[in-house]
Formats: sequence, structure tokens, C-alpha cells
Amino acid sequence: MKYTKSLRGVTASVLAAVLFAGCASSNGIKTYNESHSRAWNLTHSVGMTQLKDTKAPRGQIPSSILKTAGMGIDVAYFMSSPTLSMNFGDAFGLGLVGLLANTSKAHGERSTIVAWVPENEAENPESALVWVGDQVKEATLKAMKTLEIEGRVDFHGKRHKVPFSAAIFKSEISGTKKNGTECGVQFRTYDGIVSDLQPIPDFILPGSKGYQIYAGEKVAYPAFAAYCIHDELDQYLEFISEISRNLPETVFLYTRYIKHNDNISLPPMVHDHGAALLFIVEED
Repeated sequence: MKYTKSLRGVTASVLAAVLFAGCASSNGIKTYNESHSRAWNLTHSVGMTQLKDTKAPRGQIPSSILKTAGMGIDVAYFMSSPTLSMNFGDAFGLGLVGLLANTSKAHGERSTIVAWVPENEAENPESALVWVGDQVKEATLKAMKTLEIEGRVDFHGKRHKVPFSAAIFKSEISGTKKNGTECGVQFRTYDGIVSDLQPIPDFILPGSKGYQIYAGEKVAYPAFAAYCIHDELDQYLEFISEISRNLPETVFLYTRYIKHNDNISLPPMVHDHGAALLFIVEED
């Protein structure tokens, strides 16, 4: 099965309800909030305000997470821990079951590109949107090469215009590992989700200006879905981690909570260039 929601099947009637004129207005935090996790700060910088941190007593947070709360956990930690063979809450203690709380809100139920585009990479909002799509494509192809996934770009930046709605730009990349595992990525962006030029938050790129790719809308947001069809989640997690490792420093990936079966699940997280950032903070 695919472990993320497909991007196909978005109806014209839903899209027609989203109208855009010009650039998206800036809506997101500009200053790092020390009372929240880095995952929270990154996602809130692009308008994903429905995502929340879970507070857990210090004694219920594994030391490996506590020590790297601000930097993230190397995905190798998940690959070598019991996490992928049992429920995350059971693996790390009852106090962390709340990590799954993000799934109750719209922003938490979808996987998303979290991105800012430096001004030296784009001349205007339109070219900023193209730049983000190109970076995700190239990062995916590099990840496929590293993981020995033989694949192809099925289509990239394919424009799809729905009457009375913003234009959609769709991309899809797919391939197969030597062991037969099918892996791939789908992503889409929309006209009108890019801000005008503005300061990039210092915790992302200090002293710089750029364009925010707004991710707070219900339908028109920079959607991302990856999959590796396998009985376990390890190859899926490895694939997304490798993609994120190849992204520019101002581009990240948010992935929703995934429950494969009664025994295997992963919490929502932000993939920060090979590290997994969790929505968890130490309780006061």
C-alpha cells in the first residue's frame, strides 16, 4: 500500500472554491518561539498554525530525543529502534502518545512542502514557485540514485487549469528498487501561494529576504506525497529522509501521522535535511 494520501482525485468543485488574485499575503511567525519545538516553528513560519506541540514530562521523553530536541533525531535512530515494529506510543511511553494529536486538524492530516525561497534564487513570486518545484524534483532524483531506485520523471510542472480557480502545477516521479519495491513522489503547487519579497525568519536563513510558500490554505497549498510499497515503513522513511537531505537549506518536508497497521506507526514530523523533528517539548 502507499503510506501517504494520493494527490489525485481533487475535484473541480472543491478547487473552484479557491480563488486567488496576485500573491499570497504573508501569514506566519517571523521570530523563533523558544517555548515550542523547531518543528512547530518551521511549520508555523509558512502558516500551518493548526499544528501543535505535545508537552511531556522530562522522565517520559527518551534521552535520545531530549538531547536533540532542537536539532532533530537522525533518521537512523528510527531505523535501529523498536519504533518501526511497534506503535510509537508504546515504544516511547504513554506520555508521547499525544504526538498524534496533530492529526485531528486539517494542517496535520496532510503532507506538505515547507519552503522559503531566497531572493537570489528567484526574480518574482512566479519564478519562486518554479524554483521550489525544481528543487524537490532534483532532490528526489538524487535520493533515488543514492538508494538505487531505477526511475523516471513521469511529468514535472504540468499545468492544470480548473475554471474559476488557481492553476495547479503537478509533478510525479516513480521508480523501482532492485528488490522490487515501488517508490515514488507526487507533489503539486498552485498559483497565488507565494508572498511578495519579505524577510526570511532568522532561524531559517539569517539576514536574508525571500518568498514564503504559504501552506495555510485548506486546498491550495504545496502538497507532497511519497511512498515505498513495502510491508514495513522503514523504506518509506528512508526515502523521505534522503530526499530532505538533498533539499536546499530553506526547504523542508512535513509528513503526517502514518499508521500502517496495528503494530506500525510514525508520528507527524518535519524532515530537516536528514533529521526528523518531532512536535514535542518538555513540560514545565
